[in-house]
Amino acid sequence: MIILEREELKEAERVLKQLFPESIKVYGCIFNINRGKPHNLEIVADKWPDFNVIICKPKVKGVKDREGDFNMYSIYSNNEDALKHLLKTPGVIDTDAFTLLAAVSTAHAHLVNSTWKYGGDANSYNSVLNYITHNPSVCIVEDGSEPVSWLLLYQHCALGLLYTLPQHRRKGYAKLLVSIMSQNLLERGYPVYCFVEEENEPSHKLFTSLGFKHSSDYRSVWFELNKREET
Repeated sequence: MIILEREELKEAERVLKQLFPESIKVYGCIFNINRGKPHNLEIVADKWPDFNVIICKPKVKGVKDREGDFNMYSIYSNNEDALKHLLKTPGVIDTDAFTLLAAVSTAHAHLVNSTWKYGGDANSYNSVLNYITHNPSVCIVEDGSEPVSWLLLYQHCALGLLYTLPQHRRKGYAKLLVSIMSQNLLERGYPVYCFVEEENEPSHKLFTSLGFKHSSDYRSVWFELNKREET
C-alpha cells in the first residue's frame, strides 16, 4: 500500500481524467484534495506509478456525519486480483467504522431467544442454539457491538426469527437481510421460502415486495403434543 502525496496526487488526477467514467468518483475526490479541500480523505494505491487500484479512504476515525461521507470509501480498479489484495491489507479498510454483516454467533443465542415470539425459555433457547450452530444465518452489527437485526434458518430450511431491535427499525435492515440470505441460499441450492402469520401484514408486504409469492390455497399448522417441561 502506498499513500499518495502532493506530487503523486497531481499525477493521479491527470491519469484518472483519461479513464472516465470508471474513475470519476476517485478523480473527483482527488480533484478536491488538489485544490485544498481534503474532506477528511487520504488516497492510497496498490503501487506507483503503474497503479491498478486507487482508494479514497477516511483519514480520521470515529467521526460521523449526516451523509456518511466521513466513512465513505471510493475505489477505482482495473484489476480484480489487485483490488482484493489491497482490500485485505491491514489499515486499508477500517471495519469498526461500518455497519457489518455477519453470521449470528452462538454467543448471541440468548438475545435471539429473548426476542423470539415463541422463545424465552430453556427449550426455545436450545432450538435457537441449534439453528445458529447448524444452519446459515445473517445479522447486522453496528459499531462492533451486539447484533441489532438478524435472520435465521429453521431446521426445515424456512427463513425465520427475523427481528430488528425497536430502536433500529425503519432503516431497511429486515429487507436487506432477507435479500442477502435468499441470494446466498439460492446460490447454495437451498429452497428459499418462509411462513408468515395471517395477521402479520408488515411481514407479508416485506416478503412480497422482494418477489416471494403467496400460496393462498396452502396453510401450514403446528401441533404441540405432550408438552415438555422445562429442564
